[in-house]
Amino acid sequence: MRIFTARIIYIILLSIAAISGFAVSLKRHHETLPTEPTEYSAHAVHYPTLFVNQLKNDPTAGKKIFHEYCAACHAQQPEIDIHAPRFGDHATWSAFKALGSEKLFQWTTQGHGAMPARGGCFECSDEQLKAAIRYLISGTK
Repeated sequence: MRIFTARIIYIILLSIAAISGFAVSLKRHHETLPTEPTEYSAHAVHYPTLFVNQLKNDPTAGKKIFHEYCAACHAQQPEIDIHAPRFGDHATWSAFKALGSEKLFQWTTQGHGAMPARGGCFECSDEQLKAAIRYLISGTK
């Protein structure tokens, strides 16, 4: 009987901890939501092919692709902090720039470290990926 009671207490305590953690997570998430839409806010529905097709012949395609795909890890304050080189970090990007744009493009298309192949933008053309790389590097000048 003592073992049964101890297990019930253990289950109740774990349940309380889980519910508390969930409540704190909801509160923090609610506090970080923007009050007004931003230029690159998250979309409720994501149509990557439509998005990429709209960028054909767009001189700002690299910037838009960066914000839609790359910024999750490479922004100055990334959503996914996997210690990827951040936009504007001159010291880190100097070493990468020294490797040359072809090497960076190869890493982007094949994946490198935690970065997925094509940087996660499977719909992007090679030229669009190169534009995103140029934009990312331009932030270190």
